[in-house]
Amino acid sequence: MVERVGQASRHHRPGDASIIYPAVRAVEHATAVPGVRPSRIFSVLWPLWQVETTAQVQEEQDYEMLDRFLVRGLLEAGFTRVTELYAFYGIPRSLVDRCLAFLSLIGHVVVADGVVTLTPLGLDSARAGIRYVAKESRQKLLVERFTSRPLPRSHYDGSLTVLTIPRVPPEQGGDRLRFKALFAPTVFQPEIIAQLAQRPDRHEFNLPKRMRDLQVLGAQDAYLPAYLIACADQRLLAYSGVAGERDTFIEQVCNQLPMIGHLVAAERAEDPQAIWTQWLAGSKLKGTLRQLPNGTWRATLATDSFGDPPRLSRAQVGSYRLSKGCFLQLWSNDTGLRRRAAMERVLSMTKSRDMIGDRADLVARTASLAERLEVPAPTLNELRQHAHRHGLTDTLARLDELD
Repeated sequence: MVERVGQASRHHRPGDASIIYPAVRAVEHATAVPGVRPSRIFSVLWPLWQVETTAQVQEEQDYEMLDRFLVRGLLEAGFTRVTELYAFYGIPRSLVDRCLAFLSLIGHVVVADGVVTLTPLGLDSARAGIRYVAKESRQKLLVERFTSRPLPRSHYDGSLTVLTIPRVPPEQGGDRLRFKALFAPTVFQPEIIAQLAQRPDRHEFNLPKRMRDLQVLGAQDAYLPAYLIACADQRLLAYSGVAGERDTFIEQVCNQLPMIGHLVAAERAEDPQAIWTQWLAGSKLKGTLRQLPNGTWRATLATDSFGDPPRLSRAQVGSYRLSKGCFLQLWSNDTGLRRRAAMERVLSMTKSRDMIGDRADLVARTASLAERLEVPAPTLNELRQHAHRHGLTDTLARLDELD
């Protein structure tokens, strides 16, 4: 079973069989990090607890106009009686009674013998100018199992995938990699959530600020598909799909736990040159292999290696091929081909609002991709022209949204 983590203000909800964050994207990012020499990639299922909770949460709503005036009269004018309210505002008592009945129902006022009193909830609402309504909220929280630390809010944004079984279903593993489930011999303690509820920064861990009476209903094992990329200096970079960048939370845990580095170091190291020499010979592609200064292996292929099937797709120019924990960059010396590949990949990214939500995202993604492909960044006008030339109507409409 899979869960896709929704926005921080929403519950986790069962998702479709979406492809998990691609390993290729992790490699593309890692090889662009200044000052590191990435060498191997490891696919892991990071152990979590998925904790179901219930709490009273104060939902924010707009006041109805008359309700707002009544609570302001109670707060600012110091009125305490029903007769004072309808006399001051000059409105029928029956209307005032209906409004007070509603405010009483949602816990904002108490009316007894004609005397009206704001409750603490009503007082908070009146001062904030926002109608707070107490509602039961069920929500799932994620806790890292090695350290018992709650995951930060960043892990609830976008389309992060959390599994409830220690394997990746075949239809979700787009890179067809084998994921190794890590084992944490820890037992869940409800006190973890109780302590989180007491923290003043709990909203940074997906717990609303205006929350009361948090209770744990249960906890189950969960697994976060992630990639650990080993570097020549023994550093580990971690990726899980958080904002499309490095997962600094998982990296911090790796730094705390020497055993993770030991597990990586114990894995058999394959000879990348032998792997890619054999692949190139069997692929029947014309090209040459060489190791770049940052340690990455690159296959520079003939221009006609890319294009329509059965050739490699243009989207693979500058991207990576993975095998046995090693990675190889597919390259072309044809600048025009690389620039077209950059435009096609950027236009493809616009389909995902998680990747490109606004024009600033588009500009940033375009610049980053163009830098990796060593070409000038395409302008928005050039992207439009390319989409128009190739009949990409939906993509043109998406570009209009971003403009």
